[in-house]
Amino acid sequence: MKSLLISIGVFFLLSVPALFLLFMYLTDMPPRQLANNIYTEGKLFLYKQDMIGKLSPDEMTQLYQATCTRQCHSRDVIEDKPRTALEWEWIVTRMKTPDLADISDKHADAITRYLQEHYLSNVPTVLPAKTMRFIKRHLWKSDFGDSDLYLDIIYIPREHLSLLPYLVARKIPKQKSGAIFIVYVNTHQGTIPPWNLAEMSTLHDGNGNTQHANGWEIIYEDGQNHHKQGILTFPAIDERKPAIIDVAIHLPGIRERVFQWNLPIARFTDNDDAKN
Repeated sequence: MKSLLISIGVFFLLSVPALFLLFMYLTDMPPRQLANNIYTEGKLFLYKQDMIGKLSPDEMTQLYQATCTRQCHSRDVIEDKPRTALEWEWIVTRMKTPDLADISDKHADAITRYLQEHYLSNVPTVLPAKTMRFIKRHLWKSDFGDSDLYLDIIYIPREHLSLLPYLVARKIPKQKSGAIFIVYVNTHQGTIPPWNLAEMSTLHDGNGNTQHANGWEIIYEDGQNHHKQGILTFPAIDERKPAIIDVAIHLPGIRERVFQWNLPIARFTDNDDAKN
């Protein structure tokens, strides 16, 4: 028995280097690169089996590339079309099925987080391009971030309420009245606290009046507290009267964010779109 174990040990000691050299020859890789690839593949396997809890940024990139851009798609199909956090979640969930990419749940979660971090759109991509151009020109306002916290807010006048189901990821929200704003909160490095934005937001209606928000409904939040989407509502305002309105959001410990719109909002027509 002892001699058998010794023979097996000697076999492995001799065969592993030989296999390493053969694989290096076949793949035409330098030894260090090959060793790094084998090490990373081993970590990805252990991560898939839930034996380790975290991957490095380079390992996340290799997982994404090996799963998405080397097997299924060209890079431009993914990287030139940023999507919202929820849309990436939908896409990876669809792609992980056995008849498509056949990705494990653990790897799918990691790939989703990678896509959300690197190829994030601040507004949904389900609407036609001309409609999105109108929204971005007249309704959508963005703040470029402070302390890695990014806010995007879309004003939904009563005339454009038909857009609401599409801009909240096709989930039909509860019946809304008054002035309606969709808010996206994103962070890449930190986490988003459980803020109630209704307690932190005011609306100046252009007539010298300050309105406090009367509702905040969360529509989507990811499992990592990096991305949230919700509907912020205020008392009704006269949307037909020419005015400049603004929404101020006072987040704790962060500078005040102010977003501004000119009323009345333009009507959406194909002719207007052709000028954008």
